[in-house]
Amino acid sequence: ALVFVVLTVLGAGILLFSLKPESNKEGSGDTISTSGDKQIIDLTAKGGYSPSVINAAADKDTILRVNTNNTFDCSTALTIPKLGVQKNLPSTGKTEIALGIQKAGAEINGTCSMGMYSFKIKFS
Repeated sequence: ALVFVVLTVLGAGILLFSLKPESNKEGSGDTISTSGDKQIIDLTAKGGYSPSVINAAADKDTILRVNTNNTFDCSTALTIPKLGVQKNLPSTGKTEIALGIQKAGAEINGTCSMGMYSFKIKFS
């Protein structure tokens, strides 16, 4: 009986760990698209920001498109201190934020208003 309890608890722990949101992943590829001479970075805001680290091209006019879908947590109150951005996002929708042209090596950090969730965009 003890072995069964241990295996059940272990199995539940593995299941819960595997269901953890993937907000710690790095993104580029399908996270970034181009429209004319601009690059558009797609970021999902729900229970944090995903991906949490994004690698983008430097020296390109950049737009951050934040996507929400039934988001009712503090990730809808987005701040980017370096750019003086403070946005209250809709619970569902797409919000575009101009990031301008960033030099190689630049980093833009964003957080929710409470500082619980964050993301980083690295330009190279």
